[in-house]
Amino acid sequence: MIRRIAALAILAALPGCAPGACDPSQAGFLSGIGCETSGSYTTRNRYQQSALAQESGNALQARAAAGEERSRAADALVTRDQARSRLNAVDADTRRLRARLAAARARGTADSGRLGAAQAELDALQQERTRLGSSTSDADLRALEARRRRAAEAMGGI
Repeated sequence: MIRRIAALAILAALPGCAPGACDPSQAGFLSGIGCETSGSYTTRNRYQQSALAQESGNALQARAAAGEERSRAADALVTRDQARSRLNAVDADTRRLRARLAAARARGTADSGRLGAAQAELDALQQERTRLGSSTSDADLRALEARRRRAAEAMGGI
């Protein structure tokens, strides 16, 4: 009789059990409603899939941001290399102009006023180049190249 009452008490208590968040591997024979039947397993599975999709989205965004950063870094390197190339061209032209000026002075065929003006332009070009150093903006490079053209014009006919 006591066994029968205990079995009835257990059977009466089972429908009142809250399913809660459960794992099917932990469900027992007397634990109440199964996870699949109650829907808690499906709910937990959906939550985990949603979290995984969110993490995947975050990873894609991070990869895209890293790709953009690499692209910007590559562009900066190209820009830096172009600036160095332009500076090297100005330096080479300055050396050639100085050699022409020295040759004209040695020949003694040019007017001293023109030689002095050409020397002043070359000195101004050299000062501008020294001021800029190795880090230059595009505007600074254009100004330096314009100064180089003026020095070359001052050397015209010498």
